[in-house]
Amino acid sequence: MKSVTSSTENAVLSKAFIRAGEGLGLDDTDLATVLDEHVSTVLLLCRGRELLRPGTEAWSRALLLVELYQSLFAVAGSEQNAKIWLSSENCGLSSRPRDLITCRAGLEQVVQYLAATRSLI
Repeated sequence: MKSVTSSTENAVLSKAFIRAGEGLGLDDTDLATVLDEHVSTVLLLCRGRELLRPGTEAWSRALLLVELYQSLFAVAGSEQNAKIWLSSENCGLSSRPRDLITCRAGLEQVVQYLAATRSLI
């Protein structure tokens, strides 16, 4: 029974990651960079032919991107505003968030920034 649950969880995160990327205006190449994987892996995820696996770096990065999407949507109010925010220069982050999420440290920095911003609302 546990393998069924794990398989379901893998499918849910894989779909949520792809959906978050779409909502943020990220293409397959961007998503591959976020995961630190090949574009072919993202294409397989999109088609449901591959799933993210718990305990991997890609899994933890996918979780961070989903968290980023949820936090940003809560702050920005719409996907359009989220896309604009992600691509705009941010003084608090000293960069465009879109540029920062290409590495794990930057992804974590953006998630923490958004968590702090949400706590002020």
